[in-house]
Amino acid sequence: MQQFLAFLLSSAIAATSACTIPTGPPLSNNITQGFSLRLQNASYPDIHNHFLNIWDWGGGDQHLFVSPAGNSTSELQLIDGVITLPWDPPRRAVINGEYEPLDNTTKMFMTERGDPRAVWDVAYGCDPDTDALQTELAFKARGDELGGLMGVRPFNGMYDFRWKGPGTSVNDPNRPWVHVTLVVVYPGATA
Repeated sequence: MQQFLAFLLSSAIAATSACTIPTGPPLSNNITQGFSLRLQNASYPDIHNHFLNIWDWGGGDQHLFVSPAGNSTSELQLIDGVITLPWDPPRRAVINGEYEPLDNTTKMFMTERGDPRAVWDVAYGCDPDTDALQTELAFKARGDELGGLMGVRPFNGMYDFRWKGPGTSVNDPNRPWVHVTLVVVYPGATA
């Protein structure tokens, strides 16, 4: 009985505690130390705490998939708010592929071309599992078009990354789009 009461008390404390978001000036939208991106959406175990992976799709483009599909990377950087692979030439996250009217989404991928960039702000958030403070990328814009959300959607047995424009709520029930939070994880850090 004591163990059960201790469990209830610890559950109540965990449910009422919340990490403290630091106040102060906005965080820089440049992260030059290599990092990985962990996805969070606790309502979807198939993607929750998985990682953004890259896949050479040909022509120099790197397509983005949820792990375990693709290849892991910890060399991402954020340059002026744009997720960047610091290769020669650099690949930058853009939103300009495979528009799908059924759910009003457009694919995000990495390329050296000048397509509309996916622009992010850096913000603090709270881990939904541990309540620990974490650094997140908050979606800001597709090129000059402000707003929208980043998520993932099933694609040939995997999940790829898709942007949903602001103010849209349509969804394809056969390929449901799921909003995700992207968490910055540095090499050697534990989840």
